[in-house]
Parts: sequence; structure tokens; C-alpha cells
Amino acid sequence: MADKTKLEAFNAYDFDSNDDWKSHLRNVELPAGSAASAALQKVKAKWYKKNVDSDFDPAWIASSHSSTATGGSAAYSSQQQQQQQHSSSTTSRPPPSTSWRGASSQAGSRQALSKQLNLAILQAGVLLLALLYLQPLNRGVSAWAYKRLAMTLVILQGYKVYGANGGPAAWNTAAITAWAQRVLVTSDAHYLILAVAAYVNPPVTLLLVPYIVLAAYGLADFVSQQYGSHPIWQRYGAPLHQKMLAYYQKALQFNAQSEIMLGFQLIVGLLFPGRAPLLLMAVWQVLRLRFWSVDAAVHHRMVSDRRAELAVLAVPCFYSLWQCSLCMKHALTG
Repeated sequence: MADKTKLEAFNAYDFDSNDDWKSHLRNVELPAGSAASAALQKVKAKWYKKNVDSDFDPAWIASSHSSTATGGSAAYSSQQQQQQQHSSSTTSRPPPSTSWRGASSQAGSRQALSKQLNLAILQAGVLLLALLYLQPLNRGVSAWAYKRLAMTLVILQGYKVYGANGGPAAWNTAAITAWAQRVLVTSDAHYLILAVAAYVNPPVTLLLVPYIVLAAYGLADFVSQQYGSHPIWQRYGAPLHQKMLAYYQKALQFNAQSEIMLGFQLIVGLLFPGRAPLLLMAVWQVLRLRFWSVDAAVHHRMVSDRRAELAVLAVPCFYSLWQCSLCMKHALTG
């Protein structure tokens, strides 16, 4: 039996203002046509149960829709009569209490803010550790920062994956397989795989590019939402944030280019000392997944349309970069 109070709370919930929901929706592929609305409601119900009200049953949505559909025109006429009776009695009857709705909304808002704050802290840590790794003055600091950076990336991406998808419904082979099939089409899972590969392999600077770009965008979005009315942000941060948003699609395409270039760099790296065959296999496996991902395929396929140009330029380009890295290494070591 559906809980009317919880159904009303679900219908009143402001999904459009929740960043976690919007991030989750980007990783969901909805069917086209008339079935899209019903599919969206099912996705909303499952997300709402996981992130807002664990006692909510998504089956209530289907039952409420079916009961509405079978009611037909007879129910419509009775509803009109009830509305007329309700309108005539509203002057003598106090309005119903809506304190439950406010409490549910506030609890959801606090939970969403807590998740956003945790993500912002991790993203700020990624940017700070990336700066320490890229600084050219102290190699010891760079090595120390890279390991901490890779560990932070694993935590960040794991937090994103769990926050958007939860865990398996049960700890058996069938449930874990179903969960993995659902999760492995998302960008967060792809970046989690690469983060683990970065942690267990020697440093590769090009691998960090997508993480740095996405962390910068995520942190800027958080500050804009929480401190958008602050005079300092309005004067200095808001114009930069607007430019970042204007170039968001180009930034995603830049990430796709860096990921494909990383794959070619690791292939060329097999010819030289310091090769990383395990990282090479992980990167190309992730690239295969990226080409079939809902939110990444368009950018990767756009880059792959210029594959002939990449094939011509990749080898001499990466050979030059390798030579430059050797020169810098000899200069720093004296």
C-alpha cells in the first residue's frame, strides 16, 4: 500500500536544484518518445530512495500511475465535485500541516550539501597536490605529491561512484555483475579505474589532465553556488566562472584528446626505459569503454574522426616530449 505522505514528499522534492541528481542524470540514458517520462520517474524514484528517503518504495510510483490511468473519466468528474466541495469549505477549515514536507526537504538539502562539501574538499586537494607535483624545484616533493594525489583521486572517484550508484543489491555473483554492468558505462567508474592504475604505476603527467580539469570545474561550481553573492566572488570569481562554463564542452573535448594521446604515448613508451605495460592495458581498456559511454562517446568519437592526423603527428610529438623530459632530468640532477 502506497504511503500518501511519502508520495507527496517525493512529488514536492526539488530535483532540479540538486547537483547530485543532475550529475546522476547525466549518466542515465532515457528512451525516446512517450516512454521517456515514465522512465524518468522510475530513475527519480530509485535515486530518491537512495539519497533522500530510504523508506520510500519506488513501486509506489508505478502503482500511483496505474491507479490514475484506470480511474478514467469517472474519476475526473468525482475529482471536480471534490474540488468544488473543497473550495466551498476552505474558508471555514484551517490549511493542512506541511511541516513533514519542510523537514524532508531540509534533511535532503543538508545531505546534498554535505556531499557537495566533501566533493569540494577532495577537488581542492586534487588541485593543490597537482600544483605540488608539477612544480619543478624539488623532485622529492613532486614524488611525495604524486602518490598522495593518486590516492586522493581514488577516494574522490570512489566517492562519486558510490554516491551516484550505491553498492550492489546483494553480495552474490548475479547482483555484483548487474551492478558492475550498470556502473561501468559511467565516466566516474572509468576515472576510478584510471586512478587506481595511476596509484600502482610510475608517474605519468598526461594521465592527470582530465582530473585537474574536472576538479577545477567542480570546485568553481561549488563556490559559485555557496558563495555566489559574496562581493569578492562577484568581482573576481564570477567572470572567470562564466568563461569556464562557456568553454565547458571544449574542456570535455580536450579531456578526450588527452586520454587518446595518453594511449599513444604509452604505446611509444614501450620502446624506451620506464615502460608501463599494465598501465597501457588499463588505459586502452578504459578508452574502449569511453567510446560506448553515454556522456563521453560524443567527445571521443569527435576526436577519433581526426585519427589519421593523430597517427601522423603522435610518434614525432611524443618522441620530442620524451627527449625534452630527458634533458630536464639531466639538468635537475646536475
